[in-house]
Amino acid sequence: MSTATHKKPVPKAGGRLPASLVDSQLDHLERMVQNVARGDAATVFDALGDRYWENRVRELLATHDLVQIQRRRAERLLELLEQTATIKARRFKSI
Repeated sequence: MSTATHKKPVPKAGGRLPASLVDSQLDHLERMVQNVARGDAATVFDALGDRYWENRVRELLATHDLVQIQRRRAERLLELLEQTATIKARRFKSI
């Protein structure tokens, strides 16, 4: 007997997963990236590094068939990560 909770997502045409699977992932990524950007870096999440979070967002963009609002949320995360990296680089350079 098979239930919907045991079914694996089926990629749409072009090999991308459906947008319906993305919102919870975007919610999680938004929380984690905001922690990193705010400097709540004492957490394990920052120990993973900016590059890790950037890769997670880029993977989401590459593997899912996002609707416009989801794509924009992901793009904003990438912008925030870029700004955070720039600020960190300036701080490091001034030391």
